[in-house]
Amino acid sequence: MDNKEFGKRVRSLRESKGITRESMCGDETEFSIRQLARIESGESKPTFTKITFIATGLGMSLYELMPDYVDLPEDYLNLKYDILRTPTYGENKKIDWRDQILTEIYDNYYDDLPEEEQLAVDTIQSFFDVHDTSEAIYGKEILEEYFFQISHKDAYSINELLMIRLFLEHARMTELSKFPKENAVFQHLLKTLPCQVNVVRPKDLFILRDVLFVMVGVAGSKEQNDCIPAFIQTIEQIMNRTQDYQKLPILKMISWKYKLYVDKNKKDAEQLYEAAKLSAGMIGDPNLLEKIENEWESDSKSS
Repeated sequence: MDNKEFGKRVRSLRESKGITRESMCGDETEFSIRQLARIESGESKPTFTKITFIATGLGMSLYELMPDYVDLPEDYLNLKYDILRTPTYGENKKIDWRDQILTEIYDNYYDDLPEEEQLAVDTIQSFFDVHDTSEAIYGKEILEEYFFQISHKDAYSINELLMIRLFLEHARMTELSKFPKENAVFQHLLKTLPCQVNVVRPKDLFILRDVLFVMVGVAGSKEQNDCIPAFIQTIEQIMNRTQDYQKLPILKMISWKYKLYVDKNKKDAEQLYEAAKLSAGMIGDPNLLEKIENEWESDSKSS
């Protein structure tokens, strides 16, 4: 069943049951009227989540609604996870590799992906664009159109975590006190993100970990330091649970910054710096080790 056939089927079933788009979508926190309209017109391909939502709204089982649903291509998922798992630390070769993978996704998979997954790809691309250029123009349309749906939730899907990461990168460059709506979302995330460790599947915890790293940086830049120990503790919990210590040097680095700038404890900060160097050496990434050393040199002079 192609997009147009599925859309016609959904609209026909909805209208035959006397269900309006407004009543099906409710407060639009899960599914917007605009998204439903695009699916019904055949303009967008629905994800498993959206198909399930529609089926529930129509009082049908998933396979009554769409028996020939096919999951996301495994090769695409492998590429997506490779990008998300591999830090670049500003190294040009790794950035070039990441950009090549994104190009492959856009060239070979994007057009056949459901709308929600296309949104995930665009969100990943926008995050890297904002991060690499420090320009908040990237991904602005994504946040304006979709972020309302997740800004009031207490539990997030993986693709929603990616959008939160994009939002935080924008927040880093925004004076939140001048934007009450954005600031309210930021305060909400400060409370809810650490709790996601009990929601996210073990294989996806590294995505939550990376969002928490971004949150720590943004919270520090906004001088909201009280929450940082809880985020550090949650990141450490994730590392111990997954036995993935690839970013342990970064955890040690943000810990020394907290000790140095908030606790004013240079002795403990220096011990954490030595631990960061040791773990970077064990990982065998000379580029990361150099960045750790340069960061400490800068911090120790300015403290």
